[in-house]
Amino acid sequence: MQDASKIKTYRVKLIAVLFVCMVVMGLDRSSISVAAPVIMDELDIAPTQMGLLLSAFFWSYTICNIPAGRLADRFGAKKVLGGAAAIWSVASALTGGMPHLIGLMIARMGVGVGEAGVFPTMAKIAAEQFPGRERATATGCYLAGARLGYALTPVVIGFLIAQFNWRLAFIVTGVGSLLFCLFWFFWYDENEGRVIGKSVESKVQMEKQPVPWLQLVTNRTILGLFVAKFGANYLYFMFLTWIPAYLVMERGFSVLEMGFYASLPFVVAFITQPLTGFISDFIIRKGFSKTIARKGVLVAAQALSATIIAVAFVEDPMIAMLILTINIAAASTIGGMMQTMASEVSPLGMSATVTGAMNTVGAIAGVLAPTVTGLIVEMTGSFQMALVVAGGLIAIAAAIILFVIQKIEPIKLNIKTVKKNNPEKIGCEITESR
Repeated sequence: MQDASKIKTYRVKLIAVLFVCMVVMGLDRSSISVAAPVIMDELDIAPTQMGLLLSAFFWSYTICNIPAGRLADRFGAKKVLGGAAAIWSVASALTGGMPHLIGLMIARMGVGVGEAGVFPTMAKIAAEQFPGRERATATGCYLAGARLGYALTPVVIGFLIAQFNWRLAFIVTGVGSLLFCLFWFFWYDENEGRVIGKSVESKVQMEKQPVPWLQLVTNRTILGLFVAKFGANYLYFMFLTWIPAYLVMERGFSVLEMGFYASLPFVVAFITQPLTGFISDFIIRKGFSKTIARKGVLVAAQALSATIIAVAFVEDPMIAMLILTINIAAASTIGGMMQTMASEVSPLGMSATVTGAMNTVGAIAGVLAPTVTGLIVEMTGSFQMALVVAGGLIAIAAAIILFVIQKIEPIKLNIKTVKKNNPEKIGCEITESR
């Protein structure tokens, strides 16, 4: 039996490593939005075309989330996350060498392929390495790394563009990301600190069973998570892809000013992301149910996020920036809580698969948000309607969480498994104590 103090120390180190991974991922994911105004000017790209470029990441990201989750459940987090990091790092570096719009879109699709493996794999790690009473806190802590990455992106990319050019900015950050990939392969041990009993795992062998998709996609809780994820991601990815350009084009900020102000919401989110996870776990430790703890915190964050509608009608740029900081910081915490909920309602051995499926639906919003926003801006000459649409969708997502999703507990599926030493198929109801 593993020593408790050693397991605790290992988990702290694991959170730190995953945090660094999220910083790197966040920087590579959002760098294109910071460079967008410069790229549009240099390559003579219209807002609609820029919307397509900003959404190209999500084309491949959407397609690859479910396969990535399945690969993680079958072959483990070490191989899948390490390989994913290598793919997105190389693709990000190649972005800087592309001479035209088509080449840029191909490179961004490469980044999407790699980053599709991140959240499903991390959901698997959280489910296997952290007990339920600590899971939201752990998830919030390492996901805060993405917020720090997003906060650093306008500063880092803005500085590199101002000092050199946008192409070098992508090359430097992409090559630098490969360092994490190498570290991950040498450091991570999947068997250290696991909380799922190996006897249960080997008996059920869920990773090797066909996924009961019909049962999953017709389950009320899973469907609720999928729809809510779409609404949350539409707002979040609209901000991530277009708000830097919005601050320059509509609010009149310079590129350097934009770099500072666009980073503010993520600086706040860097604090609120782990805090919301801690609050949710604290509510559980006080004797309340997971349902109250998870749904209560999530709906509060969604309600704050919906205030982005007010930004559309505020004339003062600084007041608009203050509201944006609040609602985007709140929106940044939603993903962590939904990932925690997905792992807690998943059948044993399917946490990465369910999370990957949920992220696929969310990624569809990632495809639509930049494209629709670009169309709205080109047709109306303003971001006003785009902000209203995003706020409306997150309000709908809050209603879904409140009224559609019921109890946060592992869903029950009728799965046919084959015992290792017995060819007779037996039906079993899969549940897990978390």
